[in-house]
Formats: sequence, structure tokens, C-alpha cells
Amino acid sequence: MIFPAINISTTKWIEDDLMEYVIYDNFIYTNEESLFYKFYENQFFCDGNGKIFKAVRKSETIKTWRKWLRFIPNIWKIEIIYENTNKELSIEQLRNFLLTRVSDLNQNEFIKEWKIDIKNAKTYMELINDRKK
Repeated sequence: MIFPAINISTTKWIEDDLMEYVIYDNFIYTNEESLFYKFYENQFFCDGNGKIFKAVRKSETIKTWRKWLRFIPNIWKIEIIYENTNKELSIEQLRNFLLTRVSDLNQNEFIKEWKIDIKNAKTYMELINDRKK
């Protein structure tokens, strides 16, 4: 799996959850169980090469020192285990998916610029990750 990747199972994006749809590695840096079940379990992700993976389970780190220091940010990690589905999305399919999701959001200047970036993107990586701050 090539990161970043984007969740393609979500049928309608929620603005408060936008940061959860793109993933940059195969870890969740919290011990909140609900995060895994809401955003990962049995969800499909398109990676930076257009390949589709399914999040099948989680594997918590078992190092004792991590458990003792879990109150420190980014110490506690849950690894997400992905399964290759042997399917792919074309760039145009991913572009259409993103345009549909972004169009459902409240329209403002940021969203308008995001749509332009999506339309101009030439690679999977640009589609998934090319958001100017």
C-alpha cells in the first residue's frame, strides 16, 4: 500500500471528519476504539497508485512502555492491517469520486479551490494529497 490513501467507502463526507478520510501511514495514534470502528473497519481505501485495499483488523502495539506512556501524544499506536482487493480505480474514477464528495460540502472559497485542484490533478497522489494550506 502506497501512502497517502483515501477512504472510498464513505458515501457522504462530514466536514468535521475531513481529516479522517486521508491516511498517511498504517497507524492510528490513539487508543480510542470508536475511531477504528467508525473510519477503518471494513472500509476501502484507494492508495497513491490507485490500488484498493480493505482495512480488515487492528493490531495494538504490545510494548509495555507504550502502555505506561499512552497519555503522551503519538506514543500509543494501533496498526491497521489492510488486505489487497486486487482492484483498482482509474484516475478519472477517483477524480469523479472526490468531486462528488467535495460538492456535497458547504461551498466556500476553500472548497471552490479544492475542486479546481481536483480537476487539474494528473496523478493519484495529487488527487489524494494536493491541498494547499
